[in-house]
Amino acid sequence: MTVKLIGSFLLSYPLAAILKRIPDSQPWKKNVFSISVSIFYIIGLFELWDGLRTLLYCSVGTYLIAYYIDGSLMPWIGFAYLMGYMSLSHIYRQMVNDPSVMDITGAQMVLVMKLSAFCWNVHDGRLPPTELSDSQKYSAITEFPSVLDFAGYVLFFPSLFAGPAFEYVDYRRWIDTTLFDVPPGTDPSKAPPTRKKRKIPRSGRYAFRKAVMGLVWLLVFVKLNVMYPISFVLGDEYGKYSFLRRVWQLYMLGFTARTKYYAAWTLTEGSCILSGLGYNGFDPKTGKVYWNRLENINPWKLETAQNVKGYLENWNKNTSHWLRHYVYLRVTPKGKKPGFWATLITFFTSALWHGFYPGYYMTFILASFVQTAAKCESFFSNLEHS
Repeated sequence: MTVKLIGSFLLSYPLAAILKRIPDSQPWKKNVFSISVSIFYIIGLFELWDGLRTLLYCSVGTYLIAYYIDGSLMPWIGFAYLMGYMSLSHIYRQMVNDPSVMDITGAQMVLVMKLSAFCWNVHDGRLPPTELSDSQKYSAITEFPSVLDFAGYVLFFPSLFAGPAFEYVDYRRWIDTTLFDVPPGTDPSKAPPTRKKRKIPRSGRYAFRKAVMGLVWLLVFVKLNVMYPISFVLGDEYGKYSFLRRVWQLYMLGFTARTKYYAAWTLTEGSCILSGLGYNGFDPKTGKVYWNRLENINPWKLETAQNVKGYLENWNKNTSHWLRHYVYLRVTPKGKKPGFWATLITFFTSALWHGFYPGYYMTFILASFVQTAAKCESFFSNLEHS
């Protein structure tokens, strides 16, 4: 199943190139193409009929909740529905307890982020702009999407199984190509180069670079996974090593586990870039194009992070964005600054989102205390220098 999953990541590259070449004037064809490829992945590659129904129930339920329910409770109802449904999937997966079996929980976890954010964005679109922050104004949905646009957003194949998650407004702007509008007064020579009549800038070189990086990380994982297996740490021989060597073994075990995610997230980001959705503007002075809109991991900054904040900011970045903007800031009353309880609820939500293994709750709840302690340390450090 792992080979099939990696194969789907790589197959997304030529398919994303086709998606990009569908005429800008016919966005409905882009939706239909993306939906068709995702269904092919789910049914044709993995035969996940139950998984397809799960994604369908999550999506249809959220669409109806956002459409028919008004008021401040709507996003919370949508959140409870999505998290509750995903919890059932996690419980079933843990009961089966077979890592070799492909299930839909990975795709469902990505979808929970997208759809819970969608509910909040619809809610924000019904409020006066004066009540919204700048990020909320950007993401607010003022015109409820059609079923086809919504389905295209839900089943965007380059990020189906492993992410990255993204806002509906970004998908909407990608579909209608307003994402690629050049600011008025920009020097035409500095505008990103495009092909023929397409507005989407050339992205093949950037996407190819991500593909190569992803494959390199995959090879690193395959090599290190043999050298630093988890079975060794759990065995009797590990306890006979010196303290420093045991620390090294643990560090390398963690690094090996991370390389697997580096590979998957880099590969999926590359196909998103190739489709054009990774576009994040350009420098009007130099003409340098930025393709980091959907960047989910920065391995170098993560491995060299000097504190907890730096580490978390560079790991699973789109999930961190979701937790911050749709949990951390939403549980904080208006006019007040987020405190310890907002941090604790956010990390508990992250644990629940991952599943029900006790290690998740030990890790994330402890992380809430560590991050709070880091904030206090930073506060007192600033006082000393003021």
